[in-house]
Amino acid sequence: MIGKRQIRKTLCALALATGAVVFSASQAKAETTLDLATSSPQADGTTALFYRTDIQPTGTGVLQPFVRIQAKPTESGYNTDGAIEFDTKDHAGQNWTHSITLADVPIVTIDGVQYREFILDINESTAQSNRFLSMNELEIYTSNTNVLTSFNTATHTFGSPVGNITGLVYDMDASGDKLVRMDYSLANGSGSGDMFVYVKSSLFTGTNPYVYLYSKFGNPDGSDAGFEEWATRTVPTPAVPLPASVWGGLTLLGLLGAAKIRSRRQSA
Repeated sequence: MIGKRQIRKTLCALALATGAVVFSASQAKAETTLDLATSSPQADGTTALFYRTDIQPTGTGVLQPFVRIQAKPTESGYNTDGAIEFDTKDHAGQNWTHSITLADVPIVTIDGVQYREFILDINESTAQSNRFLSMNELEIYTSNTNVLTSFNTATHTFGSPVGNITGLVYDMDASGDKLVRMDYSLANGSGSGDMFVYVKSSLFTGTNPYVYLYSKFGNPDGSDAGFEEWATRTVPTPAVPLPASVWGGLTLLGLLGAAKIRSRRQSA
């Protein structure tokens, strides 16, 4: 019987003979998890912040959805007025997926730094084992055209229309492979936002007016229910996302204030 030591020697000899490099599992580069399921906010380093939220409602008129994505267990897509691809969804007359301009993306100041704000609404199973979702890729581009398509995920380029002027503004994995982990049970279901993404406004240079957001989900926490939807707010209030307990307190204060006003009017 051949011993384990002899097997290791044989493998090393083969690797040296062929010029191959053998890595152990511990030597493989690990993917950094920004775990919003346990703690918020999370930072990708120095260019973006990720906040957990349960802001609601997120329907049309409150938020402005610009791309909808749906597939199982992995999914990806981006917004455009051109031909949609990957797992992007749209239906005639619904306008779930469309182009946006930089003017549509509000600026929010956090700790004295200006960021562009994007909101993600996820839809997952409420089952204990399936409530999580991993976002594996997030890339933001600007372009001189609103009909980009034929996206190459390896080269980070759009093939159509030919001669388009496109720039990569933000890549979540630029400084190392990352994923953002979210817990669907921490929000209020479909129609309630789940995550704020803040990307430094200073990254949006140049004169390209159109903004494209590409995202990919599903590894290791797969998508297993409804669609994921990106949106913007027309007027971000409050400017910085607040925990659910604070939102509830503000709502209660608003109701108490309204009750006092009614009481004063009735006694007048």
